[in-house]
Amino acid sequence: MKISLSELDTKRFGKRIAKISVDDSMDIDAINDACVALDLNMLIVRCPTSDISSIQKLEKSGYFLTDTLVYFQNKKISASPIQLPVGFTWRTANKGDAEAVSALAGKCFSNFAGHYHTDPYLDRKDADLVYTSWAFNSCHFGPFSDQVFLICQENNIVGFLSTKKIDAENGEIILNGVDPACQKNGFYAELVAMAKNWALEENLQNLSVSTQISNIAPQKVWCRHGFEPLTSFHTFHKWFNQ
Repeated sequence: MKISLSELDTKRFGKRIAKISVDDSMDIDAINDACVALDLNMLIVRCPTSDISSIQKLEKSGYFLTDTLVYFQNKKISASPIQLPVGFTWRTANKGDAEAVSALAGKCFSNFAGHYHTDPYLDRKDADLVYTSWAFNSCHFGPFSDQVFLICQENNIVGFLSTKKIDAENGEIILNGVDPACQKNGFYAELVAMAKNWALEENLQNLSVSTQISNIAPQKVWCRHGFEPLTSFHTFHKWFNQ
């Protein structure tokens, strides 16, 4: 049992917040006792959707569902040409793009249906900052990303997508979005194509990506790009001291 204090969430929301992934071998009562001993305000739990026993124990113990993530994976990555409309170009990001990408993430993820936004005890404006700070940090690379791809209209960034190598064979699309004013132009599909080409250049065998199960549009794009459903997880929150 490993409960990890989330320093970013604790600082952002002003509450002691920790995270843990559970399976059917874990004692939920022991987890609760550990949270009290650690003086936590809230615990975020990730649980496989197939683990019905743990899900029922969590619900019985006062945890409530905040989102469901579905993961897709491409195991047969192929090169994809990048085709953008006239007036649009693409490039990779650098640290100087961090503020602009952060601002774009603010547009893309405002009132997003992620587990922070769906928790009624968290301020929705603070929840928005989860994604803006994540996007900002992605442009500084390190633990947040290995590469960030941008679609631009002149000097304006209208789409972004970050990727990260997990190990020698596996990569992941981490965070991505397209300006709401520029959607329905196929830009997201082109960003996914860039990620596939990156994976090939890095000699990766598999490329994964995830989103909320209710976020249907990107899942359609992934299927068209050769991704298939892989696994899924529920996210639960429990407050111990609000």
